[in-house]
Amino acid sequence: MRKQLMLVVLVLSSLVACTTKKTDQLSVGEQMLEMLNEQALSLLVYNDSTLTTHDNRGVQDLLALISSQPERLQGAIVADKVIGKAAAALMATGGVVEVHTNVICTPARELLEREGIKVFAAEEVPQILNRAKSGMCPIDSQLEGIETIEDCVEILKNIQPIL
Repeated sequence: MRKQLMLVVLVLSSLVACTTKKTDQLSVGEQMLEMLNEQALSLLVYNDSTLTTHDNRGVQDLLALISSQPERLQGAIVADKVIGKAAAALMATGGVVEVHTNVICTPARELLEREGIKVFAAEEVPQILNRAKSGMCPIDSQLEGIETIEDCVEILKNIQPIL
């Protein structure tokens, strides 16, 4: 816990330093995505002047935040390397207001925009691929054809042990 707290303070200090240097050039979300890409992180959450960092694969960190610290996502700006439909449903459930990502799939973008969440993505693809790039992401494949966020989250909670 102490290591994570120190990392958050260090990263927050870096974000503040970047903000003072690049205020006219990059938004907070853009700076977060830049930081995410420069470090071995998978998710950054900025809320109430606090930046939290996460480094687990897939949607594990979002599931953990929703179950143990849902207030962290409420009104937050999020930077995530890749956003599939599963991550989008969890972000929408948590009350995120803005997302920044390198890659987003079309169903995820549509879901987020339908919920009024601002989306900034470097690239949009039809679907997120599995790690071997041989087919669709196994988590997102479970959500294919599911339209409501509530149904998506219920499915994700039931398959959580395989994440």
